[in-house]
Amino acid sequence: MLEISQKIYEILSNVLEIEVNENTQISMQTCEKWTSLAHIDIIMSIEEELGIVFGQDDLPTLTSQDSLISKAKELL
Repeated sequence: MLEISQKIYEILSNVLEIEVNENTQISMQTCEKWTSLAHIDIIMSIEEELGIVFGQDDLPTLTSQDSLISKAKELL
């Protein structure tokens, strides 16, 4: 499942314009570049790249790299 994590790291890196990898622990609360607009871009990019759809109820909880990875793995 490293491939899923790697894709999410790449998406976060591209959208937020920072380096994201397994050693980072970023979230909306800790990264000022992770705005609500960036959040939408992140969600849409992950859905498109992985072919998944996050539920509306999930969106408010997907505010960290770990929560995004966990939920994406759950949906695949």
